[in-house]
Amino acid sequence: METLPGSPILPALYGCCDDASRWRSVLDEICAGLGTRSAAVQLYRRCGTLLVHEWQDRDSFSHAHAQEHDRWINNPDNPRLTVDLAKLPRASAVVLTDRERFTPGSAGIRETRHRLAQIGLRGGTGVLLELAPDRYLSLILHRALGDGAELDGRDARFLEEIAPHLQRVAELSAKLHAARAAETAMAGVLDRLRVGIVLSSRLGDVRWRNAAALRMLHQGASMTIVQDRLRGTSVEGRQGLARLLAARPDDRTAAACFHMRDGRHVQALALPLETLAGDACRRWGDAESEVALVLIDPGQAPQLATEPVMALFGLTPAEAQLAVALSQGSSLSEYATHRGVSVGTVRVQMKRILEKTDSRRQADLVGKLYASVIAQLQGELH
Repeated sequence: METLPGSPILPALYGCCDDASRWRSVLDEICAGLGTRSAAVQLYRRCGTLLVHEWQDRDSFSHAHAQEHDRWINNPDNPRLTVDLAKLPRASAVVLTDRERFTPGSAGIRETRHRLAQIGLRGGTGVLLELAPDRYLSLILHRALGDGAELDGRDARFLEEIAPHLQRVAELSAKLHAARAAETAMAGVLDRLRVGIVLSSRLGDVRWRNAAALRMLHQGASMTIVQDRLRGTSVEGRQGLARLLAARPDDRTAAACFHMRDGRHVQALALPLETLAGDACRRWGDAESEVALVLIDPGQAPQLATEPVMALFGLTPAEAQLAVALSQGSSLSEYATHRGVSVGTVRVQMKRILEKTDSRRQADLVGKLYASVIAQLQGELH
């Protein structure tokens, strides 16, 4: 195998940052270059003096013989998983052979050699890197049973050279996975909002949209989404869409209304991403050619639930039920009839609600409910 600075393995190794499925081909290259029989990359979590396996990938040969390998060595009974804390990496990485892991002549090294021999392997030169407190990445190489011990030194030198790159790959992978997790979480949050959001190219190609936007635009509005593309379904709709997609950073009039068949309408505001995305996106992305559309259906009243109203405004269950009913258009007499109580009882509850919410009249109360944080969400809170 060539020395690492010019090695073709490095681009493939860094490709594992965003695609873990590439590890097998990288491990195959390592085995072919060094002449090792087996290579595996593994993640461990330390519990006391034990390393607990969390994830792994292995070369094609080891994958094909996974059942035998897992029976004899790749399992919790592996003596290597009981660690000497003094030999764990403190700052960077540590490269160890079994002769260095175990005391010479110890039961641990005898047991490990016996287990490896059952599957035609010997040695076990590996690098261990600390990724975070008590979390480790390992790359371990095994040779065929007939290979000489002098080859272990070659394997160790390779692992010492590749260790900094492994560390960087692990760091980049962690950042990418964290970013993807944050993106998924943010998409889930945005799907709970009543306001619709569409990210689009200036040609109308939809990059992303939340659930509220899809709901609004699939209810007969004069702008809709067809095959991931925004389309106006009328002259008015096409004109409004064109105005939104042409919005510039200094454009204060990039807004439009899109009428629905039932007489309601969707209000839309365009926000050019170049005004929002920041310098990094302007340097590396294509923010100047994209726009965010913010959509509101003003005719759709928020669907409030009793429990959040109780918690937010300090109301009793009965008071919260009345407040929610009023927000949905019910009158005091209608509510009294529905609940089977007198109008006088409902008026007493109403008075307490107005006092607790610091509202002067029913319209003020409904306005506060509509402006509350819980009114900005759709569906159940949990």
